[in-house]
Amino acid sequence: MFHSMSERGRKTSRPAPANTAEGGSSLSNYVSQGYLDASRRPLEILFFLLPFIALYEYELVRVLRSADGLVTNGAHLAILRLFDAFGLDAVALSLPGLLLVAIFLVQHVLSRSPWIVDLSVVARMFGESAGLAVPLLVFAALLERMTPTAGIDDFSALPLAARIAVSIGAGLYEELVFRMALIGVLAFALVELLKLQKPIAVAVAIGLSSLAFAAYHPLRDATGAVSPQRFIFFLGGGLYFGILYVHRGFGIAAATHALFDIATAMLIPPPDAV
Repeated sequence: MFHSMSERGRKTSRPAPANTAEGGSSLSNYVSQGYLDASRRPLEILFFLLPFIALYEYELVRVLRSADGLVTNGAHLAILRLFDAFGLDAVALSLPGLLLVAIFLVQHVLSRSPWIVDLSVVARMFGESAGLAVPLLVFAALLERMTPTAGIDDFSALPLAARIAVSIGAGLYEELVFRMALIGVLAFALVELLKLQKPIAVAVAIGLSSLAFAAYHPLRDATGAVSPQRFIFFLGGGLYFGILYVHRGFGIAAATHALFDIATAMLIPPPDAV
């Protein structure tokens, strides 16, 4: 009996490897997450969007900025003006891109997840986004409105590289303003102030943000009248991107938006062919 008790005492005095095993298990669970979960992780989203951000920033300096002003989308301009209001106009041009990077780095740090990026997930995110852009292209074709959502005068006169850059900027910054910021703020207010259930609040926020998204774009045709087709397209596009944002995350929504705009930009004939 004494020997048995002593044996148990020795076993309990040994350092327990539970923490190591738990840490290993946590890391293993993180790495083995399914694609749908992994593609919503902040670090994967950041690595996925970095080429889009870098290309847009490069073209912004190379061809989109001139003595006549800046060729970009309204959402990006609104963010720039916000920085200007804080006296950061001298360095504001690159700050929206840095803001996107900072958002996902902060989200990753707060999640306390390992600093591991699954590049296979990043590659699959591009394929998913390209596939998800197809239904919107079909929707636009059915409405006979195959023009980009940039809403920029003389868009077709821009060089192809500039049109692609503007399309990327629309995907990044319109999703930042209308989906990440507006849906987030509206859903929070509806839950906290009106005490709506979260699923209902999110659905209402998607609807309201889609109306704002439609109103943000030019809705008048060549005659000056509001075009029902344009309104239906932008409202439908806003709903589509809102649903993607909620269910598939910012990375997929932004890239789908950008790839759709790039596809439509490439379909515009050059000015001398019109």
